[in-house]
Amino acid sequence: MNFIRSHSFSFLFVFLSLMITSSCKQKNQLPPFSPKDAISTFQLPEGYRIELVASEPLINDPVEVAFDEDGKMYVVQMDDYPSEDMKDYPENADPKSKIMLLEDKDGDGFYETGTVFASGLEYANGVMPWKDGVLVTSAPDIFFLKDTDGDGKADVKKVMLSGFAVTNPQLRMGSLRYGLDNWIYGAYSRAGGGKWREEFKGKGSPLNFPEKPHLDLPQMFPGTNFRFQPDEYKLEPSGGMSQFGLSFDASWNQFTVWNNVHIRHVAINDNYLVNNPFLSVNSTMAKISDHGNASSVQAITKNMLNLHESEMGHFTSACGICKYTGNLFKGKYAKASFVCEPVSNLVHADILTPSGATFKAERAEEEKEFLASTDSWFRPVNLTVGPDGALYVVDFYRKLVEHPDWLAMADSTGFYTHAGAIKESDFLEGNDRGRIYRIVPKDFKAENNKKPELSKMGSKGLVASLNNPNMWWRMNAQRLLVNRKDAADLSLIKDILSEDISPEGTINSLWTLEGLGALSDTLLKKAFQHASPLVRRQAVLLSENRLGDKNIFDSVLSASSDSDPLVQFQVALTLSNIAKPNSAIFQAQNRIISTHINDEWFQTAVLLGASENTIQWYEAFKNFEVKVDSQKVDKQEFLRKISSIIGVKYNANEMSSLVKIISAVKDTGIVVSSLHGMIAGMKRNTNKVKLTPDGQHELISIISDKSPKVREAAIELASRIQLKPSDELTSIFNTAKSIVLDGSQPLENRILAIKLIGLDTRGDSFTLLEKMLGPNEHSDIELAAVNVLLRNQQDTATNLLLNKWNLLNPKIHDAVETGFLARSARLKSLMTAIESGKIKPSWISRNAQNRLLKNSDSTIRKIAKSMFKDLAGGDREKLIMDYNVSSTVTGDPVKGKTVFRNACAVCHKLDEVGVDFAPDLHALSNQTKINLLTMILDPNSTIAAGYEGYTIETTDGGTFTGIIENENDSSLILKSAGGAVQTILKGNIKSMAPMSVSLMPEGLETSVSKDDMGDLLEYLKTIK
Repeated sequence: MNFIRSHSFSFLFVFLSLMITSSCKQKNQLPPFSPKDAISTFQLPEGYRIELVASEPLINDPVEVAFDEDGKMYVVQMDDYPSEDMKDYPENADPKSKIMLLEDKDGDGFYETGTVFASGLEYANGVMPWKDGVLVTSAPDIFFLKDTDGDGKADVKKVMLSGFAVTNPQLRMGSLRYGLDNWIYGAYSRAGGGKWREEFKGKGSPLNFPEKPHLDLPQMFPGTNFRFQPDEYKLEPSGGMSQFGLSFDASWNQFTVWNNVHIRHVAINDNYLVNNPFLSVNSTMAKISDHGNASSVQAITKNMLNLHESEMGHFTSACGICKYTGNLFKGKYAKASFVCEPVSNLVHADILTPSGATFKAERAEEEKEFLASTDSWFRPVNLTVGPDGALYVVDFYRKLVEHPDWLAMADSTGFYTHAGAIKESDFLEGNDRGRIYRIVPKDFKAENNKKPELSKMGSKGLVASLNNPNMWWRMNAQRLLVNRKDAADLSLIKDILSEDISPEGTINSLWTLEGLGALSDTLLKKAFQHASPLVRRQAVLLSENRLGDKNIFDSVLSASSDSDPLVQFQVALTLSNIAKPNSAIFQAQNRIISTHINDEWFQTAVLLGASENTIQWYEAFKNFEVKVDSQKVDKQEFLRKISSIIGVKYNANEMSSLVKIISAVKDTGIVVSSLHGMIAGMKRNTNKVKLTPDGQHELISIISDKSPKVREAAIELASRIQLKPSDELTSIFNTAKSIVLDGSQPLENRILAIKLIGLDTRGDSFTLLEKMLGPNEHSDIELAAVNVLLRNQQDTATNLLLNKWNLLNPKIHDAVETGFLARSARLKSLMTAIESGKIKPSWISRNAQNRLLKNSDSTIRKIAKSMFKDLAGGDREKLIMDYNVSSTVTGDPVKGKTVFRNACAVCHKLDEVGVDFAPDLHALSNQTKINLLTMILDPNSTIAAGYEGYTIETTDGGTFTGIIENENDSSLILKSAGGAVQTILKGNIKSMAPMSVSLMPEGLETSVSKDDMGDLLEYLKTIK
């Protein structure tokens, strides 16, 4: 959430504040409230109550809590937030993070006793009990802390894992969770921030175990969640990406949170992605909210500091996600997912229901939130379920929770906001406060406060706890049993599995045995027959290291017919581990996809097994019979993905075989989709490939197809092939030239003919293409000719386009600009032409000028700065003041939508108009108009987390600019302005550098008048 500047309203704000202060002090309604008084500010559903369990002065600045096996509460205090170099810290203060150890000795539910377990930590943000101590996240390290002498203070401090990005505190690694599979999971957000502070500019280094520094570990990058086993020195990417918060349900479905996206489900873990590096997977996370990203929230806050103009806000600071796994909540909240929204002072609840391979998250309440407060200092930042089954709420309790790194700096003492300049001291107000609450049913009894004391339990007690209805007990019992490795426990665990226990208890018992290396094939095969699909799914997972056993393998194959979609989905993923599938696997995958062909997650899961024998995969599914006509498009998409795998592999024989198969297909939709798939896959490679003679012959025959769509796709494919000269080729080239010159031919035929001529590298194609560039030709003909020339890297093509630069219509001109900016050699030719005066600076569009001013090449930036002086810096503050009138009028939202379509839709999407590239503007509708005006006219004043730009240069001279949407060991996915998505192999990257400025260009004022701006601001304020 960002506060932005406004000098104009400073006096008004002060005046209103004085009036409000005077009025509210009389009624004693202004924060900060005492912990006791704060209770009355909360709103909860009927049947629930909230209780204070810890507060200042015992604790302050809490950001996470965790209970050890005996019910003691570890509290992470981020005393150094927002920055330990803030000038307004009191003298002798210790601006470092701490870990507090709290105890409820009298059993009344309030933690009255506490000690400083550890101090002197840098921006600590997470804690997890482990091996008689705790793991603490404090980037760049994960520490193990332990008290060995019983004084409540850690005397052992060891770095377990290191190398994480030292970035903005809101974006650092954290949220450790002990996993059902006995790994430890963590969230590793994208790196960002550091606009004003060097200490936050870290991007991370290769992760390493300091005790084993020379281990060859997987590359891990910010933006990829991870899992590790400290004792075994194992580390892996785990799938998905979360900012601050990570949660799992009883079946170990993983849920993440990111700023304005309050819930996502990690549908596919990263360990399956390595099975098929040739398959493009844009994301492993499903957006499951049925109320959208940047969903609206129902705040009830009084006297919000930021004076929101709108009555309804949106998620802007979602964090601390928690799937309820206790046993106290009933009805719809029994399996709800909760998430914090500290800026709006509330906790939101979603009800999750299975939906295919993933879930659907629906609002628990339509007109209100699960927990909301009228207190503007209430800052819920984290949630957890305790041993008593209560939902614990971690309240940071501060005047401001926003980080100044996302604000525009006024001067050395403060930051601009629409409420005037905020001083650094404002960010520290409340840093001596902090509260922890628990939410329980109204009929919750005091006897439920009994301490768990698992460490004192014998084997029977721990094993019995594996079947506790509260997941906290099950997971901690499992962790203790696996860590102590007592052979005497094994028979007890096996005995409990023979009893009538819950599905959840069965799951934890099975994984405990697996962690102890004692899960028998007999017990596993029995799990495949369990009445609950939750258990059957875990049986499939547990079988992954035993697929060599025929009986286990057959059980997995049989599970492909399971009635539960999530079981079938897991079967598809598990079978992808087998590199060379046999006919039985093809049959199993066919059964799965026949039921779920319309689900993109199932398509991906099945095709993760298609890295080898891909032609066999295409043959196996080409004749797949769809059940209803609506599935025809789904089948085409499935075959497109298989074809793209073949395109990525770039094997001439395999590609030739596929072309031959495609040429015999009668279904035009399948032909076009398959050709497009090959094309998409081939884009990852830079060199042209030679087909076999038969392959080239079949491709030429497809080019001659009657269907224009087929011909167009075939020509596009041929442009990526190194064609061998032949009489057959010469004949179709000559025919194409005749069609191009024949003005009576249908426009579509002439355009296809131009594209075909672009494949002829021997003839007089340049002369012919030049004739197509001029006012006498249809603009679509011009565009086709330009695209052919842009694809040709010869100097002749470059010079031809430069000579025609000022003669092209705007639509064509944009295409030429984009093409020149995408190739380093062509870009240099363009800059030379500008310097020499051949091309006037005014002939370069505003967007292109901005890109040149931000280019990674200092020489190009220098030339651009001298040529485009009106955009090279400039006084943005003066401009904002000049446009201030636009924020004071009531504009026309209908006209504003038109302004949006013309000026903003190239990157932003609203009301189904535009491109989903830049931040979701729904999250900004609660900003004042002056805030929005500042963001528009001075985009570099703040860059939204996760939208930092990168410039990538490839080994073939290509240049790409955009946001890194996903990344793995072999490739990254770059999303560029306009919504284009590019998969780039890391082996093809020459250089990659972060941009120091926003991807949003300056200079919008050149095309948007003050009246237009007023209409645009009105439109942005009306979106819901």
